[in-house]
Amino acid sequence: MAKISELKGFCYPLSPEGKCSLLGNPPWHYGTEYLNIAYRVDPDAVAKWLPEPVELGDHPDVAYVAFSKWWSVWEDGKDMAWTDPERTQYKEAAIWVGCSYKGEQAQMCLPIWVDNDFTMARGWAMGFPKKLGQVSITDLNPYNPGMPAMGPGAKLTGVVASHGERLIKGTLTIERQIAPTELPAPMGRPLIHLRHFPSIVPGAKPSVCELVKLGAANKQADPVAWAGSGELTFFPSQLEEHMPLAPKEVLGAYWFRNGYTFDGAEILHDYNK
Repeated sequence: MAKISELKGFCYPLSPEGKCSLLGNPPWHYGTEYLNIAYRVDPDAVAKWLPEPVELGDHPDVAYVAFSKWWSVWEDGKDMAWTDPERTQYKEAAIWVGCSYKGEQAQMCLPIWVDNDFTMARGWAMGFPKKLGQVSITDLNPYNPGMPAMGPGAKLTGVVASHGERLIKGTLTIERQIAPTELPAPMGRPLIHLRHFPSIVPGAKPSVCELVKLGAANKQADPVAWAGSGELTFFPSQLEEHMPLAPKEVLGAYWFRNGYTFDGAEILHDYNK
């Protein structure tokens, strides 16, 4: 029989070699491409999602939907981009809101859907409430004669569906270039999340219930982002609870690329203590 210390892997499945673990050990390195639509939201609806002691942020009526493409590798698997590309690429769609913890302005991810199992497992470890879904995002190729060039007049669309239901559709019509520093809050702010793992014992408190602030190092970004007008539609669902967070007014839409290294997290509040 194996000692527990002899079973290897960052997460399930723990195995003799650790090779079949769904995730490699952090740090994790990311490159991202975002299609974000900012909008006005009901702050009372946002407040119902935020766990105390997290509070509404300085822009309580502003949220955004992020449709994103991701390329990721872990530190001991940097060759995966060519050995196992299917384990390095995925897409996500999420609703983000601003929040505050002890006066520090941050942001929190509320509903989020992803299209690959390893990113869902990694998200749960980091406090992202990820669920499986199908995410489609416009991908313009500059050598396709039938596609517009990335720039003013081009249109980009993101769509997310899950369990047979279309949930959200967002569109950007590009109008101008901006610097990444001009992206509106809460984009770019620190990430605060709730890590929650229930106990399997009936009636017991959660095995893990803690508020964390995620770290980020080696930050880099394209020098240019694209901005313009946006459209955003939420579709009713029998399974999801995103409709109270539906847009009251679209404020703008943005496309940009960046990258960073996730180098760990800080526990801000332990609900079990």
